[in-house]
Order: sequence, then C-alpha cells, then structure tokens
Amino acid sequence: MQTTKINLLQTLNSDRVKIGCRALSAIFAGYLLAATVSSALALALPFSPIDNVLAAMMLSFAVYACAAIWAFSVQSHWRAISDLVLLSGLVYLIILAIG
Repeated sequence: MQTTKINLLQTLNSDRVKIGCRALSAIFAGYLLAATVSSALALALPFSPIDNVLAAMMLSFAVYACAAIWAFSVQSHWRAISDLVLLSGLVYLIILAIG
C-alpha cells in the first residue's frame, strides 16, 4: 500500500504529467480566455456590429497565442491553469457589466 502511494506521487510529479497539464491548459483554458475576450471586444468596440465581430475574432487569435505562451512560461503548471481560468472569469464579469 505504501509503495503504491509513493509510485502514484512520483507519477503525478513527473515531467510528462506537468507538460501534459500545461498543454491541456494552453488548449482549453486558452480557448476559454480567447472566447471571452472576443465576446467582450465584440460588445465594447465602437464600430458597426459586423466590424466589431470581425475585429474581435481577429484579435482572439492573438489572445489565444499569448495564452498558450503564458501556459508554458509560468513556474507551476497549476498556476498556468488557474491564471487563465481566473482571467477569463474576470473578463466574463466585464461582459456581464457591459450588458
């Protein structure tokens, strides 16, 4: 029983798991952040509605790339997930405030 716990802890602390966690956070949390920023920009930009959506969608690709870079540049893989999810939650609150 004790060796099973030690093996599980060693597996969860391995580099493969850390890189996989960062990759998943870059993919899914990065997409979440890009989608929320795109929605906020579509609501906030002062152009026509079609131009707002097009500009927001084009800028969302840059946000997604920056989120992926952020996921692999922070110290901890848990911080990569939490920062991106918390930032997207903050942007969602801004969307709710805008209307």
